[in-house]
Amino acid sequence: MSTTPWLSLVLLSFKRFDTTTGPCLATLAGADADEDVELILVDNGSDDGAAQRCAEAAAARPCIRYAPEASNLGFAGGMNAGVALARGDWVCLVNSDTLFPAGALAALKAALQAMPPEVAMVGPVTNAAGNGQRLPLPGVDLQAVPAIGAAAMKLRTGLVTPSYRTDFFCVAVRRAVWQQLGGLDRIFGLGYYEDFDFSLRLRRAGWQQVIAEDVFVAHVGSASFSAMGSKQHELMRHNRQLMKERHPDVHFEHVREGNATVLRALVAQAAQTGWTDALRARAAWRAAALAWDEPRSPFKRLRWRWKNRDLRRQLAVAGIDARFPHTA
Repeated sequence: MSTTPWLSLVLLSFKRFDTTTGPCLATLAGADADEDVELILVDNGSDDGAAQRCAEAAAARPCIRYAPEASNLGFAGGMNAGVALARGDWVCLVNSDTLFPAGALAALKAALQAMPPEVAMVGPVTNAAGNGQRLPLPGVDLQAVPAIGAAAMKLRTGLVTPSYRTDFFCVAVRRAVWQQLGGLDRIFGLGYYEDFDFSLRLRRAGWQQVIAEDVFVAHVGSASFSAMGSKQHELMRHNRQLMKERHPDVHFEHVREGNATVLRALVAQAAQTGWTDALRARAAWRAAALAWDEPRSPFKRLRWRWKNRDLRRQLAVAGIDARFPHTA
């Protein structure tokens, strides 16, 4: 164990402590006795008593460094403030609406320690994301997601897949690269697309980003924005247009495309190592998502199936039975 942590978890809190930050902190109890890890808790100007609850939580757990903000700095501003306090070689940005299943923190550490130097950003898989990080669990109560994720992590695929962009519900970034890029751009206001912008800036700077298939973090999704109503959609539209202006070559691929990309990587790995139990289980999950995500339009659905005909054939030859883990 080192005396200086090499991994800094930055948890951004905003209101509703009992339903977001509190439960998230409880799942990170493993950080308390881990000298490799520090936990930085930032309250982003909460006015509902959550800031006081954060202070109390920090006082009860010496591993937590508490940094309250006087006003809401937005997602980018709040995370930038937290990372400025970090000491680790890696910083992991954590949304308050996430839960770390049993074994997730250890799996994250193992994944980061195995990363080659050219990889500067690592995203875990989850139940709710907008890219290939998503492993959907339709019909499953959110309370059951962490247990499913914990079970999935016991079957190690060893798969790390390059990604076009990374969702920032939970993401690990080399701190030196974060500093090189100047952190998140606050031009995106309260939030949305600042993670996409950072992903493209990171790519442009020559760094790689990947999805770590063996690290699962549960995600509620949009907990900080759900109370905005119509303003939430206005913010999304505004920031999407801003992305187009800042990155003229940007492409917004559907989540189904990201899932298919990872599924192809699973098949390719199996061609080299053979179909292990872990690869079969994960391929079954992603194959179920491949079918579940099909376009509603008959024409688009036919075109989607044609595009993935070789992938489907490979899965059939391998005897992969498409199914979600909770329906197995």
